[in-house]
Amino acid sequence: MIRNTALGLAALAVMPRRVLAQMDMGSSGTSPALAAFQDPLRIPPVLTPVLRGKTQFYTITMRAALAKVHRDLPTTIIWGFDGLYPGPTIRATKGHPVVIRHVSRLPDTHQDGGSEMTMMYPAVHLHGAHVAPQDDGHPREALPPGTFRDYHYPNQQRGATLLYHDHSHGQTGMHVYHGLAGTYLIDDPEEQSLGLPQGDYDIPLMIQDRIFNSDGSFNYMLDSNTRETGMLGDTILVNGVVMPYFKVARRKYRFRIINASNARSYYLQLNSGAPFVQIGSDGGLLPKPMAKTLVELAPFQRADVVIDFSAYAAGTRIIVKNCESCVGCPDCSGPLTSVMRFDVDAAATDDSVVPDCLSSWEDLPIDAQTVTRQFILNRQTTANGTIWTINGQTFDMNNPPLVQVKHGDVERWKFVNLTGHRHPVHIHLIQFQVLDINGVPQDPSVHGWKDVLVAPPNGQITVAARFKGYTGKYLFHCHNLEHEDLGMMADYEIIP
Repeated sequence: MIRNTALGLAALAVMPRRVLAQMDMGSSGTSPALAAFQDPLRIPPVLTPVLRGKTQFYTITMRAALAKVHRDLPTTIIWGFDGLYPGPTIRATKGHPVVIRHVSRLPDTHQDGGSEMTMMYPAVHLHGAHVAPQDDGHPREALPPGTFRDYHYPNQQRGATLLYHDHSHGQTGMHVYHGLAGTYLIDDPEEQSLGLPQGDYDIPLMIQDRIFNSDGSFNYMLDSNTRETGMLGDTILVNGVVMPYFKVARRKYRFRIINASNARSYYLQLNSGAPFVQIGSDGGLLPKPMAKTLVELAPFQRADVVIDFSAYAAGTRIIVKNCESCVGCPDCSGPLTSVMRFDVDAAATDDSVVPDCLSSWEDLPIDAQTVTRQFILNRQTTANGTIWTINGQTFDMNNPPLVQVKHGDVERWKFVNLTGHRHPVHIHLIQFQVLDINGVPQDPSVHGWKDVLVAPPNGQITVAARFKGYTGKYLFHCHNLEHEDLGMMADYEIIP
């Protein structure tokens, strides 16, 4: 567990303060004015499975429902897993399989973000999961109205914060925007010995941005602006509540922070100036905890953090702020600044700890024989508007895989971004290590295991991964959901 971190510290020192860089983050519309901190945080229910041996069985129905997201807004029509926004939480255990039957009771058709009507064919992807191709939620296996599909998740991977969401062909952005996302946690029994906060003090926080109409409905549009930037809201929600408050005891809490926004990145800090203690990333625990006054999350990245409220007096109010307009400044203000508020209550017994060592780490073996592949991220202008490409191609389910990878091999994948937008790229099935950003070498252990990388504007990033466990076709794509829907996605294939 003792590592020489000089390389990582030197790299961080010379990197731009905002690795993700800045695109125009202005919202795509205007919601009614809504006061912050009027409603309590809603914690999605944890589903109870039917047990058959070690396997947990669930049935989840995707359907339209009503949700109350703010005191001063009428109820919002959502499309939700079990009619909830966000969906219910699945709590799995490493080594214990889960089978989820997803049933579609969604409307047969809906507007496509403009004036056209289109069929509703959802496909459910468990983001970050190590699963067989047929259980990965590929859009070619979408569900017609009134049907169901059983997804098998072996959970033979590190404990981690995952999320499940719709992955429809060309409609992921709209479907997720309307509510089709939920949290999936894999607990690793080995973590129990670490003494981290657990139970009622281990809480998922799913952050999203939305635009609302005056009647409470979501305002989703796919126009020339959102085709370029992705759908950017002007109102922040946590667990489906607009800028909520949450009463906390004077003790340590573990928060699983998930950026489930279509296109917006977040730059989170506490207005008290105290640090988050980050203990995990996309793929589970870091080797050791890191105190960070700023946590940066691109779409569908996750950060597992501990906040210790024991030093605050009862009655203290601490605001989680999003400081995208002035990264790292102590007094950021303006639109989309307030995320949520912690209201410190009475003291509570706390025997939890954050140990100095969390998880073992080993760099992937890289040498002169390691295959390096390059992927060019770019855009094209067509008569119908902007589309997005990987190596000059837009996604088509009939296209052959863009690359083939031999099972068990370690490869380097280099993403070169020729656009002025950041592109958060998700590679299905595997977790990877970050090797360099814009030519600056990285200590991979500082980033932890990742499944979403950020290709900086007019820059590049290189990652390494071992492709093992299954053979077959998997996707990789931009997780700006509108960029994904408009072509920045491709299949890759793992071959024997």
